[in-house]
Formats: sequence, C-alpha cells, structure tokens
Amino acid sequence: MTSPLTHVIAPGLAPDLLLRHIYLNVRDFAIFTIDTGGMVTSWNLGAELIFGYAPAEIIGLGTERLFTPEDQAAGEHWHEMAQAARWQRGADYRWHLRKDQSTFWADGVLTPIAGDDGAPVGYLKILRDITDRKLAQDEIRRLATIDGLTGLANRAAFDTRRSEMVSLAERTGQLLLLLMIDLDQFKEVNDVLGHQSGDQLLQQVAQRIRAVSRESDYVARLGGDEFGLLQPYAPSPASGGMLAEKLLHELAQPFLIGGREVRVSASIGIAVCPVDAATPDALLNKADLALYQAKKDGRNRYHYYTAALDELAHRKNADHTELRRVLRTGSYWLEYQPILAVDGRPVAMEALLRLPDFLGQQPVEYVIGLAGELGALPELGKGVIRRACAQLRQWRDAGITDLRICVNTCAKELLDPDYLGHLDGMLAEFGLAAGDVEIELTERDAIELERSGSHIIEQLRARGLMVALDDFGTGYSSLSYLRALPVNTIKLDKSFLRGVPGSDDANAVVRMVVQLAQDLRLNVIAEGVEQPEQAAFLGAAGCGAFQGFLYTPALRAEEATAWLRRHLAP
Repeated sequence: MTSPLTHVIAPGLAPDLLLRHIYLNVRDFAIFTIDTGGMVTSWNLGAELIFGYAPAEIIGLGTERLFTPEDQAAGEHWHEMAQAARWQRGADYRWHLRKDQSTFWADGVLTPIAGDDGAPVGYLKILRDITDRKLAQDEIRRLATIDGLTGLANRAAFDTRRSEMVSLAERTGQLLLLLMIDLDQFKEVNDVLGHQSGDQLLQQVAQRIRAVSRESDYVARLGGDEFGLLQPYAPSPASGGMLAEKLLHELAQPFLIGGREVRVSASIGIAVCPVDAATPDALLNKADLALYQAKKDGRNRYHYYTAALDELAHRKNADHTELRRVLRTGSYWLEYQPILAVDGRPVAMEALLRLPDFLGQQPVEYVIGLAGELGALPELGKGVIRRACAQLRQWRDAGITDLRICVNTCAKELLDPDYLGHLDGMLAEFGLAAGDVEIELTERDAIELERSGSHIIEQLRARGLMVALDDFGTGYSSLSYLRALPVNTIKLDKSFLRGVPGSDDANAVVRMVVQLAQDLRLNVIAEGVEQPEQAAFLGAAGCGAFQGFLYTPALRAEEATAWLRRHLAP
C-alpha cells in the first residue's frame, strides 16, 4: 500500500527517513503529536530543547502541563483541539510553560491527523519560541503610549483611556472625575534656566502627581506643561477637590533643579462624568473651561466646571484649612454633660467636642469627616482623650469622686495602631484606673469594627474600660447585634422618647428594648430626657441612668465643676 506521503515528497526520498530527520534534527521548531485525549504520542528534538522535557518524560502525559496555570484553568488545550477539529487548524499564540516552570511566548499551529473515516485520530503540533520578538513588539507598543520624558502615559494613550473610562462610567453608574493640571510659571523656568532644567522640572512634577494620586488613577502628560488625571470610581464629586488640594500643596513645594530651588504652582480644572458631561470630548472641554477659570482667578487654585460643585468644594477646602488651624493652635475645647442615676446622683460626665466659628456650627459628624479626610483623626482623638482625662484628674483632686468620664470615638480612630498605647499612657499620666473611662462609639462604628476583624473592643474591655453604644437605635437593625457586640452599656437615642409616656406604642418599644438589654446584662442610659414624666417612665421601665436638658445642657469645665459641687453636696 502506498503511503500518503509519497504524493507530497519528491521521488527517492523515503518518508520514514524524512520523519526521522524531522524528529531527530530539527531544533528550532517543537514538533509533536497528541491523541484525541490530549496525551503526547511523539516528541521531536526541537520540542525537547524548547520545553525542556525529554521524550521519556513527556510521552504519555497530557499537554495541559505545557500551558500556563491560567490557560489550564480556562481549558485552552481543549479549546485548541476543538478549533483544529472544526476548522482543520488551531492557532497557538500564547505563553507556554517549560519543565522548569519558566514561560516563553509561542507561535504555533495545531492540525488534525485524519483517520480512514476522515475523523481526527490525533493532532500534529508545530510551534516555535518567539519570546524575543514578542517582548520587542510589546516594548514598541508601550513606547507608543508613553511620554518619553516623564514616563507617564502620552496624549494618545490618555485619549483612548478617557473614552474607555467614560464608557465604563456610563455602564456602571460610577462617577469619573477628570482633572486638568497646568503649571503656572513653567515658561519662566525655561526662559531663565533653559530647556534642560525645564525637562527636569517636568519629570519631578510627574513624580509628585503620581505619588499623590491613587493606584487606580490614570495620569498622563498631555503636552508641554499640561497633565491630565482620570479618577474612576470616585466616591463623590468632592473627592476631586480633595485630590486637587493635595496636588496644589505638593506642587507648591520647592523643586531642586541643578542645585537651585525652583518654585512653581499649578492651576487645576475639574469636570465630573456624567454630572457635567457624558461623552469623552465634552468631559475634556468642561475640564478645560474649569482650568481656564482657575487661571483667570489668579492661578494656584482649582475650579470645578459646575458652579454648585465649585462652591461646595471650596467651602470644604476652607473648612479643611480652618480645622488644620484649630488643631495646630489647640483652639477647640470640651464641654461636659452629666449622666445621672435614677436617684439623681451624677455617675459620669460625657466629654463633648466643641470648635470655634463656622466649624462650631456644624454637626460633629461633619468635623469628624473632615478630620478623617485630612488624616488627622488620631491627632484629634488623642487631644480629646488627654483633655478629658486631665479634667477628671482635676475633679478627683478637688474631692469630686465616684465619677467616670465618657469619651466619644469612632472606628477609624480605634483602628489607629497607636490608640491603645496612647490610652494606656493617659491613664498612667493622670493616675486613673481603666474603669474611670468609658469609650462611646455608635453602633455603626462598633459593627464596622466587628466586620473588619478588629478585636479592639475586646481589648478595651480586657483592660477594664467600659464601652458604650452611643445613639443606639439610629443605625442598623440594632437588636440583632446586641448579643454579638462586647459592650457594657447602650445609650438609647432620644428618638426612642418621642411620644413617651403618652403613646402606648412608644412605651411598648422602650420597655422591650430595656428588658432585652437587661436580659443581656447590659446597662441602659437614656439620652435626650427633657420632661420629668419621661424620666419617671424610664425609671419604672428599668432604665438605669439619664442624660438630657431636663438636668442640664453640656457645660464648660468651670460650669460643670460648679454644677457637680451643687449636686454632690451633702
């Protein structure tokens, strides 16, 4: 019977001799066969040199070991065989795995070996290692998208990414912010120090922008002294202003160019997708208009395209500046509101943060949020604890005993690694026992700590400090968490007292919550008590302590001392 090879091989060249030559001498191509189950059935010298397996090590084993773990998981070796069976050719242009687990980029093809009935009885694979070519091509493509001077993305890459991110924001409903950044005195640097110094300045500017931005932000040099920054998944439009503040601060710091200090500033325009624009070009135009406004207004500032957002952002910018000043000068203070037992005896004083001027008119949650944005929560919290402990020490020294101090905190503050050490130091410095201090946090913060895996509440309890849930009933489905949270006390929010004692429904809810807390061996303090009838009802329901305007609003330290003397007098 004549071999099919005789139809494609010149007369005089034996097919077996040709195959032997291919398998024993061809070095640059891996040539091997596999059966329909994906097992290797033959293996040439080139395959041994490229993959590192000797024939005896690989024949009879599956080809999946030649693919990367990612391609193995995706079943690429099966997909390739299915493609070859259907189309008579399966392309192989991917990373492969050698015996030593190193990778190489292959350019190959898989073709079926037909049986007598035309169906595949196996497959022939031919491939070569083109890693060097692949890396060179990748580098060429990378250089085509990179600004050669700064290493940032270039204008072409930025335009492409801007379109992609706008489309993504449209699909997901997420906010996308575009910040256009332009240096204000760059021309003067070029004119005075020369273009080489100007290039060095641009390189350092690029480094500072990249250092301030998030890992997910996309930064590009658009040409000259203009940069663009795309901030995807922004939590709110205000986050653009926060980033702009950081950029302005960093870029205003002196640069060292050729041994000389060089100072420049920047102007920044911000546009928000989809609030301001829903297309890539419109977004860019709006950010450019905002940048023009920033330059027109005197430079070294930022502007939003939308007037309302611009006003809000600059209000927050001013608030950040004011809070920095307050922290630097220590011009905040504490006021104290008594917590009284059922018999009217003061048992604790809650320390409440107070700030001057505009910040003092805002909810304390807003100020805490500002401190968090500035990274100043640990500093603020430490200052509050120090002042509260110092005041309790003064009361003790004045003969006012059997009183504890309650200090409000939040999850971010408690997660500061120095928190416990600082708290221990304050207790030691002012000669206080752990039981003299009660830490108050909202149920939202307590649950956030639990979900984060932190054991800070347990550590506070282990030290002997008391822990209270403040504003209980205003957060999550509170009752389901009472059993799990390791706290001593719950403070009923004043919203529970609406209708008490005139409403049977309101009374029933309060009785139920107090009874549940007692069953869980928790203390109950009622906040916002304003009427004697409320206090009488709460006492009868089993509430152990009260706090509110019925007794006194929060008092400055001197007033609080006088109040305590009156109410503790024999």
